Amino acid sequence: MKIGIVTPLDPKTGISIYAAILAVELQNLGKDVSIISPDNSFDNLPIKHEDINYISPNNYVPEDYDITHFQLASSNLHEFQLHLLDDHHKKLKNSSNIITTIHDARNFDSFDLKCSKCISFGLNLTNTPIIYPFDIVDKAFQRISKYLIFHNTFAMEEYKNRYKLNNNSLRYIPISAYRLEGTTDPNVDLDNNDNRILVPGYISPFKGQDILLKAVSNIDQDFKLVFMGKIVDKNYGIYLDNLIKKEGIQDKVEFLGFVTDYEFINQIDKAKIVLIPRLISSWLKKTPIYRLRKLLGFDYLINHSTSAVLTMSLASGKPIICSKNQGFSEYINSSRGIFCDNKIESWRNAIKFLLENPEKQREMSINSKNFANNTLNPTMIAKKHIKLYNQCL
Repeated sequence: MKIGIVTPLDPKTGISIYAAILAVELQNLGKDVSIISPDNSFDNLPIKHEDINYISPNNYVPEDYDITHFQLASSNLHEFQLHLLDDHHKKLKNSSNIITTIHDARNFDSFDLKCSKCISFGLNLTNTPIIYPFDIVDKAFQRISKYLIFHNTFAMEEYKNRYKLNNNSLRYIPISAYRLEGTTDPNVDLDNNDNRILVPGYISPFKGQDILLKAVSNIDQDFKLVFMGKIVDKNYGIYLDNLIKKEGIQDKVEFLGFVTDYEFINQIDKAKIVLIPRLISSWLKKTPIYRLRKLLGFDYLINHSTSAVLTMSLASGKPIICSKNQGFSEYINSSRGIFCDNKIESWRNAIKFLLENPEKQREMSINSKNFANNTLNPTMIAKKHIKLYNQCL
């Protein structure tokens, strides 16, 4: 079976980890895999396999593959995939071997798209006079895909109901819990006294890291709140800096910024607790762009999404404190973490509880690692993909 995995490339992080892990596991299972991504894909691939081919989008030919697997998330890095659809639309539309993974239930909107060619292509796909921003890309891939993959059933149901789709084309496959080659299996023994609380991922007003700062401001225990990721809005970054000074917690907060894939996992391993918020900052609610998005019905971040950061933390055996996100609920329960609502007190109480109860930290850590090994094993997840690929042939 010859499989082409189409994946975006971030200038700093390279291709998506999801695509990289899947490609390597499929290759190890005896499949012929090519990664179709913008230039320098090989140099930016976090996981290398000498037998995987790396194809420029300009050299993509649909007939060369038994399966073409696209993937979508909330980023304009995916625009090149729309170019492929535009260039090969007739062939792809008449194919029965196209699969698309929808990483976010509400994945694209016109605020993300900067390319006039993409917008024109998307608008030409609809037969209705009213089009929502997120329709532009979603409907393009619905038209060509035999199956759409989702990482949790809540996202799948939301998507199905929004677009009035039937169950025949929708499939649930979880995100694998992986570790990069060259990293050692983490020790879940948390007896050290370094209370590092890690917040991995992009720093965004749609994740509401300011709420976390307010939550820890009145916690008396020794700890270090570590943010790891790019600040996507410099004005939000200024707001966070001012808030830290206002709360007087400069010594308890650290920003690592962008780090390599290996350092990303290393920092997760060093943490005692991992925080994964899906909150809307009070700062954001005052901005004109948020008010416009709210008017368009796009005022909340994907409330059914599942984060790869979440499964990476499970693979590292960490207790997780996260938002009451329905997409998280199929990966986290009370034995592996704590759910919080959007109130400061909820996050403060959860953090204090784990800091004050190291035995509970240890118990959750063991449970997280076991769940990752038994349920989210990358090889097992790759086999689920192969089973679905076979249904297209």
